[in-house]
Amino acid sequence: MARLVAPEHPIKSVTIFKSRKAEVVRVFQLDFKKGQNKLEITQLPSVIDSHSVRVSGLKPTCRLFDVVCRVGKASGYDDGTLRQLKAQRDQLIKERETREKGSQILFQYAQTITGEHVRPEQMSQFVENLVEQNKKSQSAITSLNEQIFNLNLKISKIEEGNASQMGTAHGKIDIVIVADDDCSSELKLTYIVSNVDWYPTYELHAKTESGKPSPSVSLHYRARITQSTGESWNNTSLTLSTVSSDNVVDGSIPQLKALRIQPAPLFGSAVRQSQRNNNTGFPQFAGKAQPFGAFGASNLPVVNSRDVSFGAPSAQPALNQQTQTSAFGSSTGLFGSSANTTTSGGSLFGGGGAPSSGGLFGSSANTATFGGGPFGGGVVPQAVIGGHTSLPPVPESTHPLPDEDFEEVEDPAATITEPKTIVSETPIAIAYSVHGESTIPSDGIQHQVSIAVLPFQSKISYITIPRITPRVFLQCLVVNSSEYRLLAGPVSVIMDESYVSKTSIPDISTGDTFECTLGDDASTKVTYSRTPRLLASTGGSFAEVTNTTSYTTTITVHNKHNFPITDLIVRDVIPTSEDKRVKIVLRKPNGLANAKDGQVIDVEGTDGLKVGWEKTVDGKGGEKEGRYEWKWKVESGAKVTFLSEWEVKTPGDCTWTEVFNPELRFGHKA
Repeated sequence: MARLVAPEHPIKSVTIFKSRKAEVVRVFQLDFKKGQNKLEITQLPSVIDSHSVRVSGLKPTCRLFDVVCRVGKASGYDDGTLRQLKAQRDQLIKERETREKGSQILFQYAQTITGEHVRPEQMSQFVENLVEQNKKSQSAITSLNEQIFNLNLKISKIEEGNASQMGTAHGKIDIVIVADDDCSSELKLTYIVSNVDWYPTYELHAKTESGKPSPSVSLHYRARITQSTGESWNNTSLTLSTVSSDNVVDGSIPQLKALRIQPAPLFGSAVRQSQRNNNTGFPQFAGKAQPFGAFGASNLPVVNSRDVSFGAPSAQPALNQQTQTSAFGSSTGLFGSSANTTTSGGSLFGGGGAPSSGGLFGSSANTATFGGGPFGGGVVPQAVIGGHTSLPPVPESTHPLPDEDFEEVEDPAATITEPKTIVSETPIAIAYSVHGESTIPSDGIQHQVSIAVLPFQSKISYITIPRITPRVFLQCLVVNSSEYRLLAGPVSVIMDESYVSKTSIPDISTGDTFECTLGDDASTKVTYSRTPRLLASTGGSFAEVTNTTSYTTTITVHNKHNFPITDLIVRDVIPTSEDKRVKIVLRKPNGLANAKDGQVIDVEGTDGLKVGWEKTVDGKGGEKEGRYEWKWKVESGAKVTFLSEWEVKTPGDCTWTEVFNPELRFGHKA
């Protein structure tokens, strides 16, 4: 049996997955005899996946007969290299002791010689021989001391390495190869190990030219790798993969089940939900369980159109006061059509006006609800009697359906909700090959390797939020023009070779953009002032007392650079309230009250000044939260001013205050 020590044979490649696992490929150059050849490979990682071992690369005259992988317990012995070094050191120490004892014996013998035993001419020759022999002995001892010292250094280095190494190597693989003839062949051993991790990290390098940030930036794409497998990866080819090594558990294709629509129980008896296998086009039947027509058709009228969710019903004569509603919780047919109706209402911050798209701060708009569907038919009618819905009895035998092969569906909460869309996206697996050979020891410490240095073009904006801080931030908008997909990870921003800040980016595909802050601009001065003024207090003995207060904010930006600022963004917020007793009217900037979220408008009487509500993100921001921004340019040495004005009308029996949160807090006066 041939015994092989795994660390003595090179690792050809390592592929690290996002599932904290890695695939290792070792290569062995072996000589085989004709017939059966047994191999034992030891000192493999203890965290090896015994079911992942593969043997390949053999010549056609060699065939794999058997492979067995197992992990044993610690033997308590040193590894082979350390054991050999200690044996060599012990041998040299014994040789040195022999030399030293030989010299001692020679000197002791010389001390016993007197003139009675040796003639003078013989004594002179004896002394010369004694000195010459002592020189040889001392030279040999000195050489032995040097060799012992070097061995001690090697032993200490190995022992220190063992102390820092994390993980154990008690794995062993037994392989049986059958060869048709005597031959030499390569054996490639592939296996999976755990206790490995990697994640991307970035450095964004920017520079200035004559004090002005350059639009050219470079992104240093790197990876931090940690492993404690029990084996060190020395001088190997490294690949970083975003795929999970164990994400394919069941390779079978899921099968759809038959789906039928049938009446739900009238009073919501407990039935199974078909949502658990996501096997229905509608996640749930919302609303109270009630009969409905085939795909929205109905032969009953609508008596009260206020309960119609998707538009007014088609005109039909009233037959009776009873009603039916869809099992989907709407008084219109799910696929039926209905006539549109319009509603109107005043804006919180101004009176009614012509139909427009204005919202919270603008004029009111007449908004049309929608209805109708591709399947035609009338609406499902509903009658309201005393504020409650009257329902007809539903005979159980009306729709006899076999249910042994189908699942019934019910919403236990009986809430009115619309069907939701469930989206499943197949992840994209990406592999990054690290250039050159890398060495990653098994020490549990993060090791950084370089993937690529990517040159990008960017757009520099000067952004200030003076209500919070009178600083101007340099924001860099970068377009990913490379062939690499940038994974989510931390970014260190380096400006003129000096560390500036740390941020992070999400997943960025090719062609997408991301933002990084390059620090603040000390050469641009910002001031902010806000002036409240009580305009009126109305009310009397029989009327509610109201207070109207006007607020004016003035923001100035002074560009002290010797170059113009072409993209200045000033962000501010106007207070809002969900309390209907509070009215807010936006006076300035002109036109902002009627603008849509994300729309940028020109301010009259200015040279290029623009203003608009911030774009909403996940339903937050924009007009709903009163957040807006100015956009302008500032010439070198120039100073510009931004003016905002609004009025707040509040009841006089409360003390109102502004807070940075969605709800206004208030307390009663003492």
